Amino acid sequence: MNLPKIVRITEVGPRDGLQNESQNLATADKIALIRQLAAAGCKEIEITSFVHPKAIPNLADAAEVAAATADLPVTRFALIPNAMGYQRAHEACVDGITLVLSATDTHNRKNLNRSCQESINELAPLAARAKEDGLAARISISMVFGCPFEGNPGLDRILRLIDTMAYKGFGRIGLCDTIGIANPQQVFDWTSRIQREFSGLDLELHFHNTYGRGLANVMAGLEAGITRFDSCVGGLGGCPFAPGATGNVATEDLVSLLEESGVKTDLDVNSILAASDFLAGKLDKRLNSNIWQVHQAQRALATA
Repeated sequence: MNLPKIVRITEVGPRDGLQNESQNLATADKIALIRQLAAAGCKEIEITSFVHPKAIPNLADAAEVAAATADLPVTRFALIPNAMGYQRAHEACVDGITLVLSATDTHNRKNLNRSCQESINELAPLAARAKEDGLAARISISMVFGCPFEGNPGLDRILRLIDTMAYKGFGRIGLCDTIGIANPQQVFDWTSRIQREFSGLDLELHFHNTYGRGLANVMAGLEAGITRFDSCVGGLGGCPFAPGATGNVATEDLVSLLEESGVKTDLDVNSILAASDFLAGKLDKRLNSNIWQVHQAQRALATA
C-alpha cells in the first residue's frame, strides 16, 4: 500500500466526544482528560466549543477549561460558530479556532440558523482575524459525504464550496463524514480529485463510525495522500442535529492501526487507553473503541 510515513492526529474528544453525552463530565474531569491526552503525545486537542451554553450545555464551562489548560505544550483548538463565539474564545486565550459549516443548506440552517453562503460570509473575516491575532485556524465542513436531510451532496457541490472557501482565504479545510455514511471508494475518489484541484490546501478528514466504516475510510484517505485526521478518545461523539449519527473513529483504534501499519503518529496507545479508562469510569458507560473493549476483556480475564 502507498502509505505516508507519518500522520498528524487532532484529538477532538473533549469537544466532539463530550458535547452530546447524556451525562455531563465535570469541569475538573474535562481538565484532567485534556492533561492525560497531552501526556499521551497529542499535539493538537480540540478542548471545547464556544457556542451558546443553551445550545450545548455540556460545554458551558469553555472559558474555565481553557484557562486551566493554558500551560500545556499543545495547540488548544476551540470550535466557534460565529463572531460572538470568536470573541469569547479569544478572550479565553485559546491557541486555535475550528470554524464550522455544513455542505448542505438544510443541515446548516438546523445547526447554525443560516445558509452555507451566509456562514462563509460570516466566517471568512474571522479566519482573517485569527491570523492577525496569531491563532491557528481551520474550518470543518460537515455532511461532505452525505446528509440526513439532503442525501449525497455530490462532489461537484463540494468542489464549488472548497473553491469559494479557498478564494476567501481558508487554508486548512476539514472534510467531515458527520453521519458515518461514506465508503472507501468514495473517500478515495473524492479526496484524490480535491487534492488535484486544490494542491495548495491543507486537507484533513474527520470520520464517524456509524456504519462501521471509519477505519476503512481512513485507509482510503491515506491511499489518496491525506495525512491529517481527527479522532476521538474512546470513540465518543455524535451530532445533536444529525439523527442517528454515532461516535467518531476512536483515537486508540486509529493509532493502533497506523502504528502497526508502519505509519508514525507519535501518540502512545497505552496512554490513550488509560484516558479512555478514565472516561468510561467517569461516564459509567461502555465505550465504542474496539481496542478498548479488547483491553477490558483481557484485563477481566487476567483478574478472573
